Amino acid sequence: MSKNENGVRYIVIALCLAALAVIFWKISDVVTVAFGGIVGAAVLRGLAIPLSRRTKLSEGWSITIVLAGLIVVFGITAYLFGQQIADQTTQLERLVPQAVHDITTSLQKSKLGSTLVERVKHSADDSSMLSHVGLAAGALVGGIADALLIFFLSIYFAYTPREYLHGFLRLVPPRYRRRVESALVDSGEALLKWLLAQLAAMVVIGLLVGVGMAFLVLPLPLLLGVVAGLLEFIPVVGALLFTIPGVLVAFTQGPETALYALLIYIGVQQLESNVVIPLFQRWAVRLPPAITLLSVVIGGILLGAPGVVFATPLAVVVMTLVKHLYVEDMLEHHHRKPA
Repeated sequence: MSKNENGVRYIVIALCLAALAVIFWKISDVVTVAFGGIVGAAVLRGLAIPLSRRTKLSEGWSITIVLAGLIVVFGITAYLFGQQIADQTTQLERLVPQAVHDITTSLQKSKLGSTLVERVKHSADDSSMLSHVGLAAGALVGGIADALLIFFLSIYFAYTPREYLHGFLRLVPPRYRRRVESALVDSGEALLKWLLAQLAAMVVIGLLVGVGMAFLVLPLPLLLGVVAGLLEFIPVVGALLFTIPGVLVAFTQGPETALYALLIYIGVQQLESNVVIPLFQRWAVRLPPAITLLSVVIGGILLGAPGVVFATPLAVVVMTLVKHLYVEDMLEHHHRKPA
């Protein structure tokens, strides 16, 4: 093949990759929901496969039992704590504006704080507030629809993963199929281990925050613990997000109590970074903190809020694929010395 033909081929490949990137960006919402379904399927299979191995049941029956068990557990939890969480949510809606008012009053006692409060008031007008409320309502409805779609996709992917895997592999040239299949299987195992470790960390962080807020005799300790556990799924950003409502609620009891609450949150975050996460990641894939932070930032820029939520599991999959398909198969393979 001549140099001109090689050059034309590389240009065509580059254009095809660019077109593929544009298509993925245009349908980013669909891609995000599909990846959410993959994450949910990984959780279901991660719980079902050990059950299948111990009971000798088929994977399908094991997934059905796990799914039914999760629904029962969710129903019992909602029955026991649903009303309490709903009441505390209503209280939170009342306490947060009260906390903001108390903070504003405290700031207005100083000249610098008063200037800051005035600038914030002038920067927000009624029309912008109404538009933000409308956007928030639309995002909530869209989020519920996406969550339902992810739930059903998780079930479909969990029951027949090989069907979708083999269908994707048919798009790959035959000589690369075995290598790509091995990389995809390894990335799925890495994703599963990361998810199980992250779910365990979510439970621990939720318990620590709930117990800490109850120790301070703050209102809404159950709700604050649940919020902390759920937001723990988002590394780096989640810790900041679940700290804000806790400190605001504590501020309604006084600035000193808010300071104690902030210290508890900082202590929980230190335990998370130095004890909980390293302990659970001993057998799971480990992401360097810089990669984790960059993945969250890039996911937020490209895909918005869903990108922030799924940025880290997506980074786990991408890193595993890059390791197998590029680092090991291309770089190290070509530079491997003969025995």
